[in-house]
Amino acid sequence: MYKTDSHMRMFATSLLALGLLTACGDTTEAPSSGNAAPIGANSSYEVTGDHAVGNPDAAVTVVEYASVVCGACASWHNTVYPEFKKKYVESGKVRYIFREFPTPPERLAFAGFTIANCAGEGKFLKNIQVQYKRQRALLSAPDKRAAYENLAKASGLSIEQYETCLSDPEWKAKYDAVVQGGSDIGVTSTPSFFINGTKAKVFTLEQFDEMLAPMLGEAAPEETISEEDTKEAAE
Repeated sequence: MYKTDSHMRMFATSLLALGLLTACGDTTEAPSSGNAAPIGANSSYEVTGDHAVGNPDAAVTVVEYASVVCGACASWHNTVYPEFKKKYVESGKVRYIFREFPTPPERLAFAGFTIANCAGEGKFLKNIQVQYKRQRALLSAPDKRAAYENLAKASGLSIEQYETCLSDPEWKAKYDAVVQGGSDIGVTSTPSFFINGTKAKVFTLEQFDEMLAPMLGEAAPEETISEEDTKEAAE
């Protein structure tokens, strides 16, 4: 487990020193999610420029470091995140933060993250979800440049805007700072989750339930016993 409060402060300081308050593209658009906090409202585990949704005063902040080309990340976002969001984020119990952390092929991860950031903060998480749903098609496309250009256009960007964002030094510096910040606090694989600043080995909704219950002052979830376990106990 990694205690990260001091690293979070260092990470925030480095971003502020760079003056990287926004990603490339128009980020003044209001968040599209009804449960998103106003821009500038932060939890204590949040740094400037984070992609966050949920109650900023929630008792729990969950930070996820993930890659848009990571199969395990796609699995979590396609199968676990919808219920996690409904149960914890939309209920106001958890503040959820997504941070970029590339995995091979890193050039495609960078292209995907660039599109999501360039299209605007209000569309960021929705764009990420689209990429996870289309991940196999994007990674198996024979013409990957065309595939990501089409993704950019579907996100509301022109090819010129997309290419400008790809070469934007301010966006690249912010991206590198987020990735370095993840490395500094022990992120070596994705998805990696930090719950109130501490790295947690969680993936399934049941594991989140078990971890979050005491932090939220709720009763621990009851352990379910399968029919097979019941038969073994009776023998």
